[in-house]
Amino acid sequence: MIDTIRMRNFKCLRDISIDLEPFTMFVGANGSGKSSILQALDLLCRAFRGQQVQLDAEFLSNRSHGTTEEVELSCRSGKDHFRYRTRTQPLQPALYQIWAGDGAGFATDGNPSDWKQWQQQNGTLPKPVWLRLDPNALRTAGSVQVSDPRSMLGQVSDPRIMLPNGQGLHSATASMNLEDPDLWLKLQEDLRRIVPAVRRLRHTPQNELLFDTINGKGLKAHQVSEGTLLTLGLLTAIHGVNKPGVLLLDDLDRALHPKAQRELIDLLRGVQTTNPEIQIVGSTHSPYLLDCMKPNEVRMTQLSDDGSTDCAALSRHPKFQKWKNEMHSGELWSMFGEKWVTEQGAAS
Repeated sequence: MIDTIRMRNFKCLRDISIDLEPFTMFVGANGSGKSSILQALDLLCRAFRGQQVQLDAEFLSNRSHGTTEEVELSCRSGKDHFRYRTRTQPLQPALYQIWAGDGAGFATDGNPSDWKQWQQQNGTLPKPVWLRLDPNALRTAGSVQVSDPRSMLGQVSDPRIMLPNGQGLHSATASMNLEDPDLWLKLQEDLRRIVPAVRRLRHTPQNELLFDTINGKGLKAHQVSEGTLLTLGLLTAIHGVNKPGVLLLDDLDRALHPKAQRELIDLLRGVQTTNPEIQIVGSTHSPYLLDCMKPNEVRMTQLSDDGSTDCAALSRHPKFQKWKNEMHSGELWSMFGEKWVTEQGAAS
C-alpha cells in the first residue's frame, strides 16, 4: 500500500505531500487538483513497473505552468521510498550511464532527503488501474488491440482486456462468462446490488452485451442508463484479468442515485475485505457518498491564490473534535466547506 505521496511541479501540484489510507476519497471544487492527484499516482506506479523510458515525456507534458524545474513524484510504501524525477540529460545506454539521481530511484528505511542512500531501481509499486470510463466506449462492442512482442503484427486482439475508458467491455465480459462462469455470476450479483433493475446479462453470438431488466429483455447497451454502464465497467475492472493493486476512480458518484452510491461503497469495502492488498483512491462531489466514508479517509482540496493545490484531511479541521460525533463526513463537508484548507496552510 502507498502510505504517502509527494508531488512537485506536476500541474497544479506545486509541492504537496498527502497521506493515503487503504480507502481514500478526495473532495473539492472542480479544477482543485483531485484528478491531477489520481493521474500522479497512476504515473508514479507505472514508472516503477518497467515503463520509465516511455514516461519521461508524459511527466514533462504535465509540468506546472511557469516553471522550468524538473517534475518529481515520490512516495513511501512501508519502509520503502520510491521517487521518479524527470531527466536533466538524455537517457544514455546503461553501459555508459552515470546516475545523477534522475529517473527512478529507490531507498529502504532511510532519510529520503539524503540521496546518497538512494540507488537506481526498477522496483515495483502496485499495479495502477485509473478508470476514466466513457459511456460511448462502454456501449461499443469489439475487442481491444494490445501490444504483444510475441506477435509478428505487434498488435493483437485480446478479448479479455477492457481499457480504462471502457472500450472492450463486451468482449471482456463474454470471455469472463466463458472462462470463469462463477466469477461471471458474482459480477452480475454485484451489479444487481447497485442496480436492482438488472435481472441478467448475456451475449449475442457476436459477443455483444445484452441486458435483461424489469423493463424488458435483450436490451442493448445504448438502451440502458449511463449509471448502469458505469457501474458494470467498474465491476469488470475489479473482477477482470487486469486486477488492480491501486484502483483510481474519478467522479465515483457520476450518474448514481444516493442509495446506489452507498451500495457501491459497501461493495468496494467488500472487495477490499476479500482482497486486502487492493488500495482504492477516488474523487467525488457527493455528500451522500462521503457519508459512507470515515473522516480520516476524506481529503479536501482547495486552490490557493497562486493557483496551487492545498490538501488536508477532513479530520484536521479545527472544529472536527467538537462535531465528529454529531455528523457524518458528508455533513461535515457541507458545513465546513474547503476554504479552511488554504487558510490552515497559510497559518502554518
